[in-house]
Amino acid sequence: MQKSIRQSMAWLHSWTGLIFGWLLFAIFLMGSLSYYRHDISLWMQPSLAHIQVNQDTAIQTAYQYLEQHAPDAKTWFMNVANEQKPVNQIYWQRSDGAYENKTLNPNTGQELNLAKTQGGDFFYQLHFQLFGVPILVGRLIVSLAAFIMLIALISGVITHKKILTDFFTLRAFKGQRSYLDFHNVSSVIALPFFLTITFTGLAIFFYLYLPWGMQKLYPENNFQYFEEINAKITPKIENNSPAQMQSIHNLMQPLQREWGKTEYSTINVKNPNTEQAQITFTEAKDHSITRNQAQITLNAVTGEKLSSTKNDSAIATLNAGVYGLHMATFAQPLLRLVLFFSGLLGCVMVASGLLLWSLKRQLQTKTEKSHVGHYLVQRLNISAIIGLPIAVLGYFYANRIGLLIQSSQNYEVMSFFIIWLSIFGMSLCIKKQYLWKINLGIFIALAFLLPIFNFFILLQQNLIQGLVEFWPFFKIDLFMIIFALLAIFLYRNITPIQHKAQSRIRTKLKIVEPEHKEEGC
Repeated sequence: MQKSIRQSMAWLHSWTGLIFGWLLFAIFLMGSLSYYRHDISLWMQPSLAHIQVNQDTAIQTAYQYLEQHAPDAKTWFMNVANEQKPVNQIYWQRSDGAYENKTLNPNTGQELNLAKTQGGDFFYQLHFQLFGVPILVGRLIVSLAAFIMLIALISGVITHKKILTDFFTLRAFKGQRSYLDFHNVSSVIALPFFLTITFTGLAIFFYLYLPWGMQKLYPENNFQYFEEINAKITPKIENNSPAQMQSIHNLMQPLQREWGKTEYSTINVKNPNTEQAQITFTEAKDHSITRNQAQITLNAVTGEKLSSTKNDSAIATLNAGVYGLHMATFAQPLLRLVLFFSGLLGCVMVASGLLLWSLKRQLQTKTEKSHVGHYLVQRLNISAIIGLPIAVLGYFYANRIGLLIQSSQNYEVMSFFIIWLSIFGMSLCIKKQYLWKINLGIFIALAFLLPIFNFFILLQQNLIQGLVEFWPFFKIDLFMIIFALLAIFLYRNITPIQHKAQSRIRTKLKIVEPEHKEEGC
């Protein structure tokens, strides 16, 4: 009998969701955490929390450092310190083409030897290129997962007959129906977000799986495309004599007249200390999707205002818009929080789909013996849905333990993967009826203890003096407490769902058994 299009889509949705479900869960969770990666980095670098940033001073010290240490560089680039990132990050290209970078105290201009930590950037890199995997391979795998996600979303919409009706239906603690309702509701609520984030993620990495256009237009240097996207093409300078640039104070005078008192994001100097020296100031304030911050470019020798070097073409704007939509560079605090929880809804959608797949196969079985495939799926589900958040907590604990023992080694990333693998190994040895409660219990204990552990470590290291100074760190801890409360809710109510599912399985087996006896007579 030929399958209908809806049945085919249901099969496609089910199996693509299972095969890539665990990876998609990790991508969604890491992506959600990446919305606050700067806050996480600051949490993991507690010595920076008390640095008071004055941007005028920060710009002055960064500019002076580059004048002293890189006077003959081809370019200077400064990420100016701000409240979220209270350090100057400077980069320069040496005359031989090599790049160097330093992290500076914004008040003194001195180089900082910070604790060796990946901070929130670890979650960001794990999200889009699978940290630890070769970059090209990792990005290709994530792109494939995004493509599968797009297929799953489209096939899910086609399969779902009553998508709007079921949106208003949530039957909690009803066995299989609970998983299905959670899957439906979480999918529909954030469907526009899922479609946008998946499509833009694919579009950002188009050059990996559709490289032929760039190879045709730029046969010698494929990545010249990105250079042209970010800036207008300028004629090549052949004779460029040395020249004295103006002080940064004088160069900023036209900006203050035009912009008033404002914060800066970046400062870029091309051909410093030459007749062709150009300095570009980029304002931090930007509420546009296309990352269209105000820019002013000056001749760094004369102070004369030049035409903008920014590429404002349609393709450049489209490229910036795609990136801006995915990264939410425009999002203010409230919208960023909404996007964060939308990302977590993606985790709920994937998790409920994985659990639904496993439960449906249990209900379809005709024997009490556990199928090895179903056994592995159950353990992989636990390892992803609960094991990954536990590994995230382990990552935070490893950071604070490193402060306590004053270790020069960074064990955070190693701890993350060891804990994640350990949860999977432990789950292989635990009976099915105890899987959820044991792992949820571990998560709850670690999440509630983290703020207490964090407070006493910071006190012991003289990084805070009391509760008032603890607040910048407690903002991250507060999220952990919220998720611990949610885990307690699941801990208390997971048993009814399991019992109802097991009851259905036993009832089905009792119906099947007489049929087998009759066949044997």
